[in-house]
Amino acid sequence: MNNKLLLLVIALLCIASNSIVESFSFKVSAKVEECIYEEIGVDLSFTAMFQVIQGGFNDIDFTIISPDKRIVYSGQRESEGTKTLRSSFAGVYSFCFSNKMSSLTDKTVSFILSVGESSPIREIAKKKDLTPIERSIMTLSDGVIAVKNEQNYFKMREAAHRNTAESTNSRVLWWSVFEAFVLVALSIWQIYYLRRFFEVKRAV
Repeated sequence: MNNKLLLLVIALLCIASNSIVESFSFKVSAKVEECIYEEIGVDLSFTAMFQVIQGGFNDIDFTIISPDKRIVYSGQRESEGTKTLRSSFAGVYSFCFSNKMSSLTDKTVSFILSVGESSPIREIAKKKDLTPIERSIMTLSDGVIAVKNEQNYFKMREAAHRNTAESTNSRVLWWSVFEAFVLVALSIWQIYYLRRFFEVKRAV
């Protein structure tokens, strides 16, 4: 009993390093579909998080395809999303982003894929009923994974918001430069017009 409980505690402490997390930022050109492929084992939980951080209305079509070419999830014109699924069998899963609805604008997508690995907690749970303490530890381990996913998601949102702020600052800067140019040009034209007006008056 003590050995099993110790194993559960060790698994909980190591759960943060017991999953594969991959992060990408890439551009999807207009009228193009880009896919990311990941080999996932059987009966594993995986979480796909994405956000369109730049381009057009910040929307894209997102599809998850299983190894048997079955569409597990499909969403149209989504700006962001978090999808947690469990693999029904082992194989290569496809995570596709389609920008075919856009004729001119490229989209920049930030994508995070977290794949859980088999854990001693799950193996023990399959073999025997757990005690209340062991069930609590399993709940805590699930909570740790959820917190990790939320941290990754907030990092992705922070990158998107930073990109939006930088883009807004750039537009404000160029608009200010344009306004200054218009004011200078208008001032020069007014000076030129008034000088000609008085020169014509003097000639008369």
